Amino acid sequence: MKRFLTHIVAMLGFLWLLSGCGKNENCAWTIGLTDFSIDPNSALYSGLNVVGGHMYLTGGARGVIVVRTAYDHFVAFERSCPLDGAAVEITADWGASLLECPECHSLFIAETDGMPMDGSATTCPLYQYNTSYNGGILYVY
Repeated sequence: MKRFLTHIVAMLGFLWLLSGCGKNENCAWTIGLTDFSIDPNSALYSGLNVVGGHMYLTGGARGVIVVRTAYDHFVAFERSCPLDGAAVEITADWGASLLECPECHSLFIAETDGMPMDGSATTCPLYQYNTSYNGGILYVY
C-alpha cells in the first residue's frame, strides 16, 4: 500500500510539473474607468457604420477598441495585452476580426469575446467592457 501511495504522489508531482510548463497564465489586465456613449451610425464614428468596422476610442488604460460584429451588436475591449500590457491593434491582414499584440504577437478574436487564438503567447482573453445598444446609442461601460 505504501508503495502504491508513493507512485500516486510521484505521478501527481509529475503532472503538476507538466502543468507549470508552458504559457504564462498570469492574467494581469491593465484597465481604466470607461463610461461613454456614442451614436455609431453617425459620420463622426464612420468606422463603426458597417458590420466588421472598428474604431479606437479614448478611455480605459491604453484606449478602447470598439468592433461592430453585427448590425445590432458591438464589443469593446481594453487595448492592453493581458500578458505584457502592450497596446493591441487590429491586424491589417484580417480586419476587425483579429486583434494583435505587437510585443508577444498573440492574436485575439473579437467575435469570441477577445479569446486568444491557439498558439498565442497567452491563454488570457482581452479585458472586455460591457456594451449596450438600443438601436441608436451605444453605451460602453
